[in-house]
Amino acid sequence: MLIKKYSTLALLQLGFILLLGSFSVQAQTEAENPQSHERMYQVELIVFSRAETNPQEYWPTDVKLSYPENLVNLKTEGNSSDGFSVLPASERLLNSQAATLARSGTYTLLYHQAWRQMIYGRKTNIFINGGKVFGNHQELEGSIALSVGQYLKIQSNLWLTQFVPAGTNLTESWPELPPSPFADTTQTDKNQDFLIKRIIKVSQERSMRSNEIHYIDHPLLGIIVKIVPYDTLNTKPN
Repeated sequence: MLIKKYSTLALLQLGFILLLGSFSVQAQTEAENPQSHERMYQVELIVFSRAETNPQEYWPTDVKLSYPENLVNLKTEGNSSDGFSVLPASERLLNSQAATLARSGTYTLLYHQAWRQMIYGRKTNIFINGGKVFGNHQELEGSIALSVGQYLKIQSNLWLTQFVPAGTNLTESWPELPPSPFADTTQTDKNQDFLIKRIIKVSQERSMRSNEIHYIDHPLLGIIVKIVPYDTLNTKPN
């Protein structure tokens, strides 16, 4: 009888050990193979400038400006086999926010676009430009990088340039703007009609959850972004 009790206890202990082992194996498997959030998303981006409230504020002149490699131009690859699909204005989700900015009198809407794309663990670099045209450049230029791990990530690499007519007396010297990778080179000579008064760069990285509106703030430049998982079997984002 004693032997039987001992055997039952031993079996219970063995079962407990095996159960712990299964949890350990499961945890290890999940650590080695984390849930992948790589999929198709609908991305919407708004970039706007705001009226300057402190004209005496100092901005560094040693800004470093460059475009990353493997840059995607939505204007030319917006409906490509790589999954990029630019959406019409009627399918944007932030039209009301953009309209509020446009009629505020305090903010200037520089960029508003929505598109669908695959977002991967590796970064996808997307070319961004908008605002008034000055020769071969625009007020807003640069890129954003999108990726996904445990969370979605957006990294901004944007700069806002203030131009003045050639011949204006300026006290500060600014670096040359990098040539746009997709510019019409026949317009290059027109750049000589303008000088750079100031360059404001916004370089930030933000982790974000899908389906939420995120805001990247700056004294002179604001970024609003919303990323929604998209089921290609449906006609609307989840």
